[in-house]
Amino acid sequence: MKQVEDAGPAPAAYRSTRWTGQTRGGILGNWIFLHLIKAFGIRSAYALLVPVAAYYLIASPQSVRSSYGYLRRLKGPQPPWRWPILIYRHFFSLGMTLLDRYAMFMGRNDFTCTYEQEDTIVEALSRKKGVILVGAHIGNWAAGGHLLGRLDARVNLVVLSNEVKRIQALFERTFRNQAFRVLASSPDLTSSITIMNALRAGEIVAFNGDRSIEGAASVRTPFLGAPADFPVGPYLMAAVTGSPVIQIFAMREGVDRYRFFCSPPRTVGNGSRKQRNHEIAACAADFAQRLELVLSDYPFQWYNFYPFWAQTDGEAQGTES
Repeated sequence: MKQVEDAGPAPAAYRSTRWTGQTRGGILGNWIFLHLIKAFGIRSAYALLVPVAAYYLIASPQSVRSSYGYLRRLKGPQPPWRWPILIYRHFFSLGMTLLDRYAMFMGRNDFTCTYEQEDTIVEALSRKKGVILVGAHIGNWAAGGHLLGRLDARVNLVVLSNEVKRIQALFERTFRNQAFRVLASSPDLTSSITIMNALRAGEIVAFNGDRSIEGAASVRTPFLGAPADFPVGPYLMAAVTGSPVIQIFAMREGVDRYRFFCSPPRTVGNGSRKQRNHEIAACAADFAQRLELVLSDYPFQWYNFYPFWAQTDGEAQGTES
């Protein structure tokens, strides 16, 4: 994994974490949930989710370990009997978020959203340099992109997608109402021209800022008490294009209810390499700190179910839903 110069050397025992880009669940499971929502509404899908989330407590030990590692950092010591309950809540929260996303993209449910600081994005768009939004796998990031379709600007979500072809085809057939365009990401930056063109056209380009992939540049910064790698691609793009960077979050507040909020815009200078790397590292550190604050209010809404922090070579890699 590439790192910007100011990140410092990695410890000898450190091995970067990876994510596969694949959704949990097979073609049948996703098909059942999609058709439940279509036929009976989202609450019927929530009901089926109750045993499914319990199943993953048994069937996915890697996800259980990852959830425990995260919740332990956030919540501190707990009685042993509480951990299965907390981890189950974490899994169930992920399931509800995915189902909300499905329903929203299918146009099958009415969602209400409280928009805070939305004028920040509108004002940044008026500068005609495009806007880079940096979110996370927290709350409902894809729903955030969908909700931004209300603005008078095209919305592009940059994602790494290695979906099984049959699952990807199922999603493409079903999600005809999503209010954004998906731009496939690649570690070798072959997608950067498309992203730059979108920004130069004054469009919104949204990245996830909490998941490093093999081959992409990253910076290591403290997060929940230990070093973790955060991608720097969005900030590199901001330095090249001059587009402002805004951190965004779309958090689930309850059934059919979301809260959308964001940070003030930030620009990244394109000066000397040393100065640029310092600014990029500062952007990643600031994002990690803000993410910690959001997680303190929404502890079960962070969805990176793989080894996120530094680990030894003997630890296995996992996947995320």
